[in-house]
Amino acid sequence: MNKSKKVMPWVHMVILGVIGIVFLSPLVWMMFSSLKTTTEVFSTSFKLLPNIPQWHNYVFVWQESEISMLRAYGNTIFITVFGTVVQLLISSLAAYAFAKIRFKGKNFVFFLFLSTMMVPVEVTILPRFTLFNTIGLYNNLWAVILPHWFSATSIFMLRQFYMGLPDDLMEAAKIDGATHPTIFMRVMLPLTRTALVSLMVLAIVSCWNEYLSPLIFLVNTKLYTVSQTIRWYMLDDLQRYELVMAAATSAIVPILILFIASQKSFVEGIATSGVKG
Repeated sequence: MNKSKKVMPWVHMVILGVIGIVFLSPLVWMMFSSLKTTTEVFSTSFKLLPNIPQWHNYVFVWQESEISMLRAYGNTIFITVFGTVVQLLISSLAAYAFAKIRFKGKNFVFFLFLSTMMVPVEVTILPRFTLFNTIGLYNNLWAVILPHWFSATSIFMLRQFYMGLPDDLMEAAKIDGATHPTIFMRVMLPLTRTALVSLMVLAIVSCWNEYLSPLIFLVNTKLYTVSQTIRWYMLDDLQRYELVMAAATSAIVPILILFIASQKSFVEGIATSGVKG
């Protein structure tokens, strides 16, 4: 028994290591392919490392005059910042109301919010196109930003977290004369840091990787996002897939840094939001 207890952790470690290698292998291949020539990318004999690293592939995609990754980064960062900040604010306020404030029809309204999670995003494309075209937001970054402000998933997760907080905190604050805005800002919001970090990561990844909405609503190449820039290189008649890999590698760097920096709070927030309520 003692021997098996000592062996099993190593077995689990080996299994997880193999699974990790399987998941990371496409990313590794992508990064090395971004440093190859077109001939090496399409070579029938597999070779992971390039003969001579082609660093100018990155210089090209970042400084290309028609569609540059630098401009795409700026557009995507703009969408991500405004989409994430406002989404967290609206979701926090709505979740607090659904969890801690009593009002008539609360459960019915919350049910309506949850029901929107069952509607595919593709179904809303045509109504959104008509709406944004009518109000003059077509071919505008705000056509991509505005839908991110309202997330039923974020509201649901934060509501679960708020419901796990004791009502005694609110009652104590009310005795001291605090109103709902004060209770929300000074009592409840600081206690939801881990949940907010988790939702922030999810919101940033969603905004950063958004593909369908920019494809439909953004026509001007100067407004292209990171995902559209990658697609533009994929549709290139010259089939320079080394440039596609360079653009894709550049696109994942911020997400990797974000997840590594917030991994602990992200996992803690997801686990806590899932069990409370």
